[in-house]
Amino acid sequence: MTRVDFQKMLETVKVAVIPTGSVEQHGPHLPLKVDSANTVYVVGKAAETLYPQVVIAPPVAVGFSPHHMGYPGTLTLRYETFINTVIDLCESLKHHGIRRIAIVNGHAGNGAPGFLAARRARDELGLKVLFISYWSLIPREVAASVLKTGLIPGHACEFETSLALALYPELMSENIPGAVKAPWFMGGLILDTEEVTGDGYEGDPSLATREKGVKLLAAAVDGLVSMLREFIVKVE
Repeated sequence: MTRVDFQKMLETVKVAVIPTGSVEQHGPHLPLKVDSANTVYVVGKAAETLYPQVVIAPPVAVGFSPHHMGYPGTLTLRYETFINTVIDLCESLKHHGIRRIAIVNGHAGNGAPGFLAARRARDELGLKVLFISYWSLIPREVAASVLKTGLIPGHACEFETSLALALYPELMSENIPGAVKAPWFMGGLILDTEEVTGDGYEGDPSLATREKGVKLLAAAVDGLVSMLREFIVKVE
């Protein structure tokens, strides 16, 4: 968009969406951009439906991923850098007159710092803010009917591999690994990915299909459209 395009959109925009993701390893078979690419797709399709009431900011494509740094290719921000980046984007959007912001996330590691960023944007900037991970918008019954493993989002598992087959199969390895049994770990204990997975992935990616990915993505898009509509109509 040019500045003129953006200024014109301000006449109709009710909410700005900030996608957040990661650049990190996703097993031996998926590209590093999985989390960011999936989020941008879901956000883009939802915004198309709600145009011209929704505008999308550039994604925060690198997230909080220190737990994946044991694998090559992973990039990470410090949690305070991630939080400050999101807040700075929110403040910039507020400066141009936007008062509702939806932070739509695609990386589990961004959950805690993303929520804190959203909370600070509300408290310090006076904005109306949503923070939601796209997979949580998929109804449980849909996920249960599509996924055999039940892992959602998991990591580089049946769920994410199915989405990759639907969106960017040309970037995947031809060799999709089979089921892996995760080593024992204690819930709540802070661990790195190599300590809780066999080869940087969970579940059984070999169960993934393009058809599953299409269904899951459609459900996520529908869920986001519904949430943003409610955000626009009911939150003043």
